Amino acid sequence: MPHEVGFWFVENGQKPLIAPNETNRGFFTNPTIEHLYYNVATNGVQSLAIFAEHIDETRSWKGVWTNYLFNGRYQNFSASVDESLSMTTLGLETVLNFVSESGFRLGAGLGVGYGLGTAGANVRDSLGTQTHYDAATLWNDLLFTIMIRARYSLIVTSSYDIGIMLQGRYWSFPALGPVSPGGEAYNGPGLRGVSEMGYLLGVSVGF
Repeated sequence: MPHEVGFWFVENGQKPLIAPNETNRGFFTNPTIEHLYYNVATNGVQSLAIFAEHIDETRSWKGVWTNYLFNGRYQNFSASVDESLSMTTLGLETVLNFVSESGFRLGAGLGVGYGLGTAGANVRDSLGTQTHYDAATLWNDLLFTIMIRARYSLIVTSSYDIGIMLQGRYWSFPALGPVSPGGEAYNGPGLRGVSEMGYLLGVSVGF
């Protein structure tokens, strides 16, 4: 089929290659990932697609939270924190099929995109008072992916082809962080890079 649109989805299923610590709290160890693509060109063996991908996760931790006040003053207190980070990425990906037989395709590919996102935290102190903080600035980074992709056709007619897909991939936001310094305001988690192995499940329609 000359064109194809597909949707990938997964909850959890990601293995971090950078160990979490008190600064990097493990984003994105168990994220929700939604990935939509559209093939804009193909020669039957290799394809080029545009994609949009959304990744988000909330991680909970307990520790010391710092509120910065006026005149350089600050306040530390013990808190329970639900911290969130989300990224939305637009980009291009290409896949080269090296096995194609009886409705089954197996290929490998590369992807690159630019992502923007937001961070936030719900902070509950020892008295049970909860306060929400949004990051002072947007987050951004380039997304790089290397994938192995399998597709099997379930329904094939002269005008369309519906199939299911499985993808294993390495993906990375190598320099993830705020677009500009936020000063003493809350600026999101201490994360400054993501390197992951994971999988995605999907469906696609060729037409």
